[in-house]
Amino acid sequence: MNARWSRGRVSGAPDSPSFAESFRFPVATPEARRDLLIGGTLLLLTLPGWILNMGHRLQVVSFVWRGERPHFRGFRPWRVAFLRGLLALTAIIIYLSPSLVLAAFAWLAWPGLAARFIAAAAGLMCGLGMFALPGGMTRNAVADDLSYLARPDRAFGAALAGGRRYLKAWLIAASAIALSFLGLAVGLVGFLYTSVWAWTVVGFAFTSALQDRRTDST
Repeated sequence: MNARWSRGRVSGAPDSPSFAESFRFPVATPEARRDLLIGGTLLLLTLPGWILNMGHRLQVVSFVWRGERPHFRGFRPWRVAFLRGLLALTAIIIYLSPSLVLAAFAWLAWPGLAARFIAAAAGLMCGLGMFALPGGMTRNAVADDLSYLARPDRAFGAALAGGRRYLKAWLIAASAIALSFLGLAVGLVGFLYTSVWAWTVVGFAFTSALQDRRTDST
């Protein structure tokens, strides 16, 4: 069932997000295709390009959530896109730092039973952090609420509130990322563009999953 975006909410699509809509979103309009080409080219700048792409996706997420068109605006304003990307990078560090600290302790204590328990705890913390991160980033993007970036517990709550839709978004995200490696068939440059496609799919899928599902009248 195709979703209809109305004033920032999805109506008529209780099973959203869908694979078809999510996979189509990054190439559905001329503006989307232009931004995909810009994003893939920016990745040639390595870390700055990656930060800009991450910030751009969060800008797109906020436009989608509020129903503001066009969703893709050529990375403008660039300064805002870069700042959003830096904040997202900070969030990734915050969310994954507990698992990294535990992993370091496990490495220092290895071998031994205690080290194995610490390593298991590190794996669990990493899994929880990665599970919650898309929810936190989405909520931050749509509400400009920085607490979601600094507090993984709030992000985890948002993820749980998404229920089965959030789990389906993870399935869509994992599928898109796996498909992006097909870009390697035409070399590393091809992968740059397919990876931008994949991560835009990810942003759209999680936005759909966390969207308020109440139906608006038109």
